[in-house]
Amino acid sequence: MKLLNICTVVSVMVLLLAVSASAQTSKVGFVNPQRIINESKIGRIAQDDLARLGKEKDRRVRLALESVETLKGQLQNGGLSVTAQQGTEKGLRIAVRGYEQIVESSNLEIQGEERRLIQFVMRRADSILRSIAKEMGFTMILTDPEIIGFVDKSMDITDRVIRELNGMI
Repeated sequence: MKLLNICTVVSVMVLLLAVSASAQTSKVGFVNPQRIINESKIGRIAQDDLARLGKEKDRRVRLALESVETLKGQLQNGGLSVTAQQGTEKGLRIAVRGYEQIVESSNLEIQGEERRLIQFVMRRADSILRSIAKEMGFTMILTDPEIIGFVDKSMDITDRVIRELNGMI
């Protein structure tokens, strides 16, 4: 009998908790970080910096490739002594390895800078997101468009975040 009463009390408490939890509504907002990067002033400034870095990396890659092409040309033209040809072939292998390393490190560095750019801009947007969430009663704001199937226009606050970020500059 006591066990039945305890089970009943526990069941009633669980039911009350479930009802009170479901009575609290959650409101979810959405912001598209890529649009913030592409359309805000601060995002465009950061993208310009990234483009300058990309141009410098491209310049270094082109120089390394020119070195490879020069050595290939020397080998194709012939007329080299056996010793000179062996030295040029060794130099070509080293130049190709160097070229590949420059390409790989350049790509990694640009990807890292791109991640830092997004983090920098989104940190700037964080205070704006917090104030909008408080004002509009959002319990969370999603930032990954890949996991969202549908977003009601009233929940997408991207335009407002861009406007407020632009007002900061």
